[in-house]
Amino acid sequence: MMTGASPSGALFLYVICLGFIFPLCHMRLFTNRWAVRITGGRENADLIAEKYGFLNMGQIGGLRNHYHFLHRGTIKRSTVASRGNHSLVVTENKVKWIQQQMVHTRAKRTGRTSETHSTLFNDPKWDSMWYIHCDYNCLTDMNIKAAWKRGYTGKGVVVSILDDGVERQHPDLKQNYDARASHDVNGNDPDPTPRYEATNENKHGTRCAGVVAAAANNLMCMVGIAYNARIGGVRMLDGDMTDMVEAQSLSLRQQYIDIYSSSWGPDDDGRTVDGPGPLTRLALENGIRKGRKGRGSIFVWASGNGGRSQDHCSCDGYTNSIYTISLGSTTQSGRKPWYLEECSSTLATTYSSGESQGLGIVTTDLRQRCTDEHSGTSASAPIAAGIIALTLEANTLLTWRDVQHIIVKTSRRGHLSAPDWQSNGAGYDVSHLYGFGLMDAEAMVKEAETWRQVPTQHVCEETIVQNARSVYKSSGCCAQHGHHVAYLEHVILRVTITHPHRGDLSITLTSPSGTKSQILAIRPNDHSTEGFVKWEFMTTHCWGEKAVGDWILEIRDTPSPRRNTRLQGKLLEWALKLYGTSGHPYERHEQPRSAEMSTDDDNTEEYESSCDPECSEDGCEGPGPHHCISCLHYFLKFKNGTRTCVSQCPQGFWGDRKRCKRCYSACTMCTGSRSDQCSSCKPGYYLDEETNSCVTRCEDGYYLDHEENMCRKCNENCVKCTSSSICTECPEGTSLIGNKCQKSCKAGTYYSEQSDACELCHAACATCAAAGLESCNRCADEYLMEEWRCVPSCSQGFYPTQSHLDNTGPTQNFCRRCDASCLVCIGPGKGNCTVCVDGHTLQNRMCVLSHDCGDGESDDKGNCHTCDATCYKCKGPKNDDCIECTASRWLDEGHCVAHCSEGKYQSSGQCHVCDHTCAACVDAGPDNCTSCDKDKFGLERYLYGGVCVTACPEAHFHTMLKTCEPCPEHCILCSSTTHCLRCDTSYYLSHGTCTPLECGEGEVEDPEYDDCMACEEGCKKCVLYNPKHCLSCIDGYYKYEEGCYKHCPAKTYPVEDTISCVACKHDCISCDEEECHWCETDLFLSDGTCVQECPEGFYGDEDTQECEECHTGCQTCSGPGDNECVSCSEGLVLASGECVSETEKQNALNKCSQSALFMCHSDNGECEACHPSCETCKGKQKNQCNTCTTGRYLTTEQLCVARCPAGTFGSKESGQCEACPQGCAQCQDKQRCTRCLSTRKSILYLQNGQCVRQCSRLEILIAICVICAPGCASCERNATHCLSCQGNLLLHKHQCVSSCPPAHTARGGECVQCPQACLLCSEEGQCTKCKDAAFLHEGECVSVCPSGFFENTEQGICVHCHSDCELCDGPGPNDCVSCADPVSTLHNRACVSPCPSHTFMDSRSGECMVCHSTCRTCSGPLDTDCSSCTDGLMTDSHGRCATPTNCPSHHYSDREGECRLCHKHCHQCSGPDYIQCLSCYTDHYLLNGTCVDECPMGFFSGETQRCEPCHPNCLSCMGRHSHECLSCKTHLYREGKECVETYTDSRVCARCEESCAECLRGGTEGCTSCREGLLFVQKQGRCVSSCPLHHYHNTLHSTCEPCHPTCKTCTDKGVEDCSSCHPGHILSEGACESLCVMGEYVVFEEQSYNCKPCDESCLECKGPGPHNCTICPIEFILTTEGHCLPCCRSKDRWEEETNVEQQECCNCTQTRVHCFYSKVEEYPGNLALFITTSILLVLGLVTVVVLLKRSSKRPTTDTAVARGYEKLGHGSGKDSYHGAMTSTSSMYGGQASSSSGHFHEEQLVDLGDGRADREHDEDDEDEDIVYMGQDGTVYRKFRYGQLGEEQEDELEYDDESYNFK
Repeated sequence: MMTGASPSGALFLYVICLGFIFPLCHMRLFTNRWAVRITGGRENADLIAEKYGFLNMGQIGGLRNHYHFLHRGTIKRSTVASRGNHSLVVTENKVKWIQQQMVHTRAKRTGRTSETHSTLFNDPKWDSMWYIHCDYNCLTDMNIKAAWKRGYTGKGVVVSILDDGVERQHPDLKQNYDARASHDVNGNDPDPTPRYEATNENKHGTRCAGVVAAAANNLMCMVGIAYNARIGGVRMLDGDMTDMVEAQSLSLRQQYIDIYSSSWGPDDDGRTVDGPGPLTRLALENGIRKGRKGRGSIFVWASGNGGRSQDHCSCDGYTNSIYTISLGSTTQSGRKPWYLEECSSTLATTYSSGESQGLGIVTTDLRQRCTDEHSGTSASAPIAAGIIALTLEANTLLTWRDVQHIIVKTSRRGHLSAPDWQSNGAGYDVSHLYGFGLMDAEAMVKEAETWRQVPTQHVCEETIVQNARSVYKSSGCCAQHGHHVAYLEHVILRVTITHPHRGDLSITLTSPSGTKSQILAIRPNDHSTEGFVKWEFMTTHCWGEKAVGDWILEIRDTPSPRRNTRLQGKLLEWALKLYGTSGHPYERHEQPRSAEMSTDDDNTEEYESSCDPECSEDGCEGPGPHHCISCLHYFLKFKNGTRTCVSQCPQGFWGDRKRCKRCYSACTMCTGSRSDQCSSCKPGYYLDEETNSCVTRCEDGYYLDHEENMCRKCNENCVKCTSSSICTECPEGTSLIGNKCQKSCKAGTYYSEQSDACELCHAACATCAAAGLESCNRCADEYLMEEWRCVPSCSQGFYPTQSHLDNTGPTQNFCRRCDASCLVCIGPGKGNCTVCVDGHTLQNRMCVLSHDCGDGESDDKGNCHTCDATCYKCKGPKNDDCIECTASRWLDEGHCVAHCSEGKYQSSGQCHVCDHTCAACVDAGPDNCTSCDKDKFGLERYLYGGVCVTACPEAHFHTMLKTCEPCPEHCILCSSTTHCLRCDTSYYLSHGTCTPLECGEGEVEDPEYDDCMACEEGCKKCVLYNPKHCLSCIDGYYKYEEGCYKHCPAKTYPVEDTISCVACKHDCISCDEEECHWCETDLFLSDGTCVQECPEGFYGDEDTQECEECHTGCQTCSGPGDNECVSCSEGLVLASGECVSETEKQNALNKCSQSALFMCHSDNGECEACHPSCETCKGKQKNQCNTCTTGRYLTTEQLCVARCPAGTFGSKESGQCEACPQGCAQCQDKQRCTRCLSTRKSILYLQNGQCVRQCSRLEILIAICVICAPGCASCERNATHCLSCQGNLLLHKHQCVSSCPPAHTARGGECVQCPQACLLCSEEGQCTKCKDAAFLHEGECVSVCPSGFFENTEQGICVHCHSDCELCDGPGPNDCVSCADPVSTLHNRACVSPCPSHTFMDSRSGECMVCHSTCRTCSGPLDTDCSSCTDGLMTDSHGRCATPTNCPSHHYSDREGECRLCHKHCHQCSGPDYIQCLSCYTDHYLLNGTCVDECPMGFFSGETQRCEPCHPNCLSCMGRHSHECLSCKTHLYREGKECVETYTDSRVCARCEESCAECLRGGTEGCTSCREGLLFVQKQGRCVSSCPLHHYHNTLHSTCEPCHPTCKTCTDKGVEDCSSCHPGHILSEGACESLCVMGEYVVFEEQSYNCKPCDESCLECKGPGPHNCTICPIEFILTTEGHCLPCCRSKDRWEEETNVEQQECCNCTQTRVHCFYSKVEEYPGNLALFITTSILLVLGLVTVVVLLKRSSKRPTTDTAVARGYEKLGHGSGKDSYHGAMTSTSSMYGGQASSSSGHFHEEQLVDLGDGRADREHDEDDEDEDIVYMGQDGTVYRKFRYGQLGEEQEDELEYDDESYNFK
């Protein structure tokens, strides 16, 4: 039926108008080539061709009797068909069909840019192939690596790319290139190499080929999907595209080529309706019918890239064909690419490009290159071709239909996002965007391995012409033999429609199962008036459904604005063509993976208007989902205020009262917007099952469930584990026993959980696993092991023996079973009997029959009775009386069995018990196991090397099959073959795989030592084997060629945008982007460029090195004077350097005969002229000068040059080139340098003609000291790179500005960025306006408003909730989430007093909860606790409302009143399903109608044998109340057994400040940890969004740490980690160095600066006063306020040493790094006592020195003396420690006593320069190390060894003592 066509319009456009507007849309171009069908063979074709002037070019591909005729007399391209005599060829009888070929437009389907491990390979781009590494790049995997692991790589399969050619010599294609699968149809030769041109237009085919079959492990480019398949190419797109060209290409060697891949088709412009011509259709049909030895060629086709043009691929006859496999694309995130067309013919999907910042497909590229930019459905088709190649390798007998069936069965919906996913009647999920979903290579090869061909294809065609009915009841041609279709595959709809504007039409076909196929969508760009003439649309969406029933055709006509609405369209006829099978196609196959119980169809109301189906009954204002007045399901709101209706919220959103709200940023699916309401996570995140939050790694105590991508809790008390039952690390006090953590006990004891202690084993056990005789692992010496029990002696029928418990363990006495004929024996077999069983007599230790009965008989009082049929010999007639069996059976406890029972092995005709560790075995002992399970003690065991072990060895993992399997290569701990947990050395863990160790920033691998070595200074990354070759630079360094430079080197200039140096022209020394400023030696500057010779009229000035103008009259000259001309202007001649007339010249020559300008020739004595550059000479060569002409200087090589070489200057006094001063690369004279020598390690700067190591005025530019830009007080790198500003200017990004930019505020003369998410903020850093997606709350911008507030998105602020609400999402009383009044309850978002009818109050959450539908009223706590029932029901013993019944327990009553058995899990039930339980058996609990053996997290097992929910605050609990929590949810804290969101202060709980995660007190400075996304400033106890000034961001701990005091800003805490400095300091190699000497600071003046002394308390400082210190003297510690304070001393010691007041000091007993303030009590001073003490102390010191010098003369023995310490205390030379000697204190083996008690070496504080220690590690054996004890005393740790008598005086260190004041 047609709907939506108004009476006034909806038909033909103005045809005449369209004829002018679109004259070229359908222009037809005829070629000079014909396709002809001629019977009788090639000879007849040649004769007919010659007769009519044609040239027979041969058969068209593989099409028999079809020939290619060329007519040279016809124009190659014409807009009209040819009408000459040659057209009479059609009159020939043998000519059955002829067609002049027309040019078709065929576009390559590459996505264009918008106009506005596992298996490891050495291919460079391997790691970039994200669509193969989906374990961490995309949510749903195509499982290509898994197919490879099954051994399938495409070997033996041939694929051909039909495109613009293939670069067969490409090094990544050459190995797999197949010439037999290739041809050049455009050039009519066998070589498909593409035509090269500048634009590389013909790269498409080469790119497609690489995706399919690029070679692997060849160190080239990438890896193809089927990297061992054969790949060919057909060049057919680079020329006129005709029906014949297409047919020839598609029929090339159909018996040899398996798969044809085509990524092209008609124009995807949204207005073209085109498909294959008759020859191409025939080629496709022949390929399907005859190709691949009758199994059918596989044609893979890209679905089209017309998404932006709103094209619909149903108008593409190639993808619409049942013979092609049409492929769509999806992005990495599972979204629709911008280019994707949707239609019902798409079969499946693969990954490709399509996101704004997304990744493309990696593949080969033209000119032997690689690319990662292959895109569009052009990339999807070859990916699919590669996967199909893997499938054909798995089963070469698959037909073309088998392949399509396998794709349908195995493709998955996964995470692909589409609004129209539906399950069809066969249970398959299908979409118009993605077909049946993402292809799965592993699933396809698995299906192929066991696939049985589907039944024969039947075709049922039913034409509906009369009245054009919209509903047709199909029988599936059940009455027509050979045409009956019961189960559908493809469905074709053929229609004929007349219409004035074809693009207005949309067509929907609904199958009898209710599956809707959008056959055609509106195409706004299609203005054609041609309608559709018998056009065939195809749908795959009904695949697997039954054909019988009503088929509904719906045609909508939506008139466009440019259409004449008076013209109507008409459906003339339509027909259905059903393809499928008469029987079920999968008689032996499983159901599809997406098949489930079919559900009832949605009762979606049909609207007569043209509203979108997602609109509610309120109607709409237009046809789209964004025109709805209200929505049927959900609405999605956009930032611009518009909204659209959707059937379900898209990924990343959740539904809340019909509105789709955004999930937390890390969630892909959620139940709310908070971070703890996720239900699935984005790639790179894992779902924490307990907190429902997305985390980047599983914490200790959790393991990663790879199947669910979830962090699950380890079992028992493991610290770490690989699964719920396998621990790998145990807490302190326990050890790993098997896979469990428990206390380890010594031999003879076992761990008892009841007593939590080690208990004694039974006396019979040497070792045991538990109490009792049955629990022995090994028996005591006097006991034997019999059937795994310890016995004092062997039982009857057993004999004693001895063997090892395992291969290496101790021996054990065993009792083994005797032969069945022996009652007692002394060894194995029949020949060791000592007593026989009844009926046997002992003869030679063998038991023989004592009666005359034969084999198979037993004696009964002299009578012979036949044994049981299974016995060979027996002692009675029963089947358990056997004593010997036939050769094919085994004796097992009196029975003769064909196979020993589980746990036993066959030996000597009997079944013997396996070792208790084996589940099955082949012999005795623990090392002959073949499978494992639990041993007799209940320990899980795993098979490894024939032994069942309790824990797998290193580099192995435990499988579900109880085996130990090896981990991937280089992995030492893993949970599966694809997920490593810990790697070997030299490898690191990356997304579950072990990746070779790559060194960190600034390092590179050292191949010789398997370690990392440092790159050259400034390098961020450098080249292997050459650490000086930088690939990238760290911040602050410029990249130039292979190096990184702090300042650009000579002959380059900096480019700040790229942080790089650009070379000047080769002859220029100093330049900028515009021009050169300074040229190389012997070159001159002329108009900004360097020239070797100045232009005419100019000369090169040696001093300025520039071209200056010559004297008037000179054409060229050597200087400015009138006698320095070299050539003259016209009319003048040169005479002695002057330009004169001819007469003047002759007069001058007469005077030169005796001049020194001539030399005497040695041969003829005549005078010859010197070289023109010489004034006097010793020869005529230019290097034989003695003196030079004016303007030239004599070099050491006797050359006269106009410019001296580098490093020298021309002296006008001597006329020679003299050396420049030291450090100069170029100079003007002895005092003036013009360029300095500089290296990367030693940089010199030019200032005032001198080369200096440091600029005195702070300004540096290309190794020259220059003036900073106006406004800058100091600068660096260049004149505009300011470090501080003048006057009222503010520093911002090293620029001095008058005001700060947005999101910045002025603080301390700098523009400081506002806190994160702030748009405006105050000087104190308080936000006043926030950016989008953030909300202003109490001066901060927060992403989520705190409790009691809701997010006002329009104003961007947090607004108070209504007074009724504690939590809300709006201002009104009906927007509550929880209530403020504890008495109130929540109902319909409002806080009300009592609960309304049909609800009850939940005592835990305080909300009104709805009763179960069977209850009229209920009381809780469960919704099924009914107090009264609806009609027809009554309460049962459990308080539920149920139908009255007399059925017994474990039964229910059906609708007819009959009693039916419940599910086996249910004790009582309401129906047959396992989810319809009403009560459960003992030890099971009822949860949502299901019986479980234990309640899940968040529930507890109540007294009623049900799982009841915990209180909302509890994560786990033992009851429903808030005080019965066992653990708390995230962000809640345990107080007693309650969970609270508070901190405790004076026993009163109060809420932490909003930014704190945990706190010690209220306010912003009481935090101890921060909420997610905030940084912790530890010293301030604050949580901030960005670090304050003088701090850096510690990314490892998410904290703000203070910079070194010398730094203004920094990247780390070290002295060399500065990024900017305080005024008066300059940045040098990361350190801030003062312009003044130590102890002084800089004071800037107008044009210079002065140095002033620091405060006496500072060693170095940045300004005046005691609070600007940057470095303190020893024994003083720098406070955060820049103050140097001394360590506090004890009261007694202070009184003894001085009476000076010590008001403030640092508590050094806590730390030597930070200062903890202490106020020291004031003690009255005593000056007299102090002077007396000092004098005595000095006298004592002198006495001790004399005594020590004398004692050093005494002889000692040569001994090795230990390292020791000497005390460098407060002036006392007596406190020296030498080995075992002491003066005032003692020291023993590294321990020493001090005035404050004993201390150890590790208690000493290292006062050495850490940097110096690192630099001189190898040289410090001869140096001492200075330490400070915690009492403030300084010690020297000295090193010495064997000392002889003459060396003993080296121990004297008295003169090295220090006294710090």
